[in-house]
Amino acid sequence: MSKESEITIAGAGPSGVTAAIILAKAGYRVRVFEQRSGVGGRFNDDFQGLENWSRVEDVLDEIKALGIEPTWWCRPFSGMTVYDPDLRPIEVGSPRPLFYMVRRGSSHPASLDLALLNQARDVGVEFVFEKRVDSNTVDIVATGPKGRPLAVAAGVTFTTDREDYACAILNNALAPSGYVYFLIADGQATLATVLLKSFTKIHKCLDTSIDVIKQLFDTTELSNVKRWMAHGTFSIPQSGERNGTLWVGESAGFQDCFLGFGIRNATVSAGLAAQSIIQNTSYDELWRTRLLPHLKASVVNRVIYEKLGNPAKRGLWLMMGKNDHPERFLLWLYSYSAIHRMIYHFVQKRHYDSLAQADSQQT
Repeated sequence: MSKESEITIAGAGPSGVTAAIILAKAGYRVRVFEQRSGVGGRFNDDFQGLENWSRVEDVLDEIKALGIEPTWWCRPFSGMTVYDPDLRPIEVGSPRPLFYMVRRGSSHPASLDLALLNQARDVGVEFVFEKRVDSNTVDIVATGPKGRPLAVAAGVTFTTDREDYACAILNNALAPSGYVYFLIADGQATLATVLLKSFTKIHKCLDTSIDVIKQLFDTTELSNVKRWMAHGTFSIPQSGERNGTLWVGESAGFQDCFLGFGIRNATVSAGLAAQSIIQNTSYDELWRTRLLPHLKASVVNRVIYEKLGNPAKRGLWLMMGKNDHPERFLLWLYSYSAIHRMIYHFVQKRHYDSLAQADSQQT
């Protein structure tokens, strides 16, 4: 595709805007269409995490290598508290950040969404808001989750005077087959329950999680509470290209099937799509080499976590808390080792066939 041609992108989330920035820096004219009135419309200044455990490379270095500067508010967390199914705490500490906390939405000036928007505008990307476009008429689709939910999250943000803190709770009453996370930074907190099944229980689970957090932290009331909900989808597509259009981020199914930390895969897949256009190379070859092993490993991790239940939760709790290098254990979980390959060959036929059928879910 010549640089005289305009590149069009559907979706102004992190993946769409990342692709736009990279292409604009390479000299392309880029236009991004977004059906909402602005960026970050699904979020309400809630905290999310850029995971830093699925690759050896630090996630911020990986993003910088794509040509994106991390100008957004970003807080590294190398330690956290993890509670097992019996609500026993254990402290987890790592020599490197386990994740980087970011803010989502458009109410904070340094949110991930607004920072990417500003970078894109600085390099000449044009945005057209409140405009829905047909996926077959654009070069890149980055419109977010497609198909049936594989995980549902509900949460609250509220103000607090507590110091920066992070914890996860592995308890089925609070999050069937999932987990609860509680994050505090700069006087604000995000509490969320992430369900991998029994989605109809989401509101009850959130209310129970709020009660547990109040008990654990001796708090009677939460101030300035705002509730939110979100869902995630996952699939391993046969191809990331359909009728000449490249699909990136969760639109393509590039999510973490296990823990749902999808921002990293979203930005990387967008960078690979942009690279394929700039270098006139195969997008499918790029994402299969870079992302496919991690996607398959996440399927195996989720199946084991669901099928083994509390023993798997206690094992994860123990391996994280009793290990001086928990990041190495997590890296192994996403390494797609020989054990992963053997299990994946079995489970993708028996339990997760639908995850490999992205075309039927996304068209």
